[in-house]
Amino acid sequence: MPTKHKRVSVTLTPPLQDARERLRRRGLEPSVGDLALAGAEALLADVDVQQERQRTQAMLRKRLAARLRTGAGIDAGALAEVRDAGWTRA
Repeated sequence: MPTKHKRVSVTLTPPLQDARERLRRRGLEPSVGDLALAGAEALLADVDVQQERQRTQAMLRKRLAARLRTGAGIDAGALAEVRDAGWTRA
């Protein structure tokens, strides 16, 4: 079929063929293109989650560094107690 879009060949490896067969047993007939698109969307969603986690961790590190620099939110008495008595478990 003529197309203006680039073509690629896909090898139906055992894992890919197994996924297609499992979908067919559930009454679905996905094309390889459908599987590729679904896989790409799942990978993008995973990357979005990972990047959001990294942004959150960076923000928390910056917040901790700011607190350590300014002393805000630090219990000096608790720090002195740990320094003098060491860590204990309750």
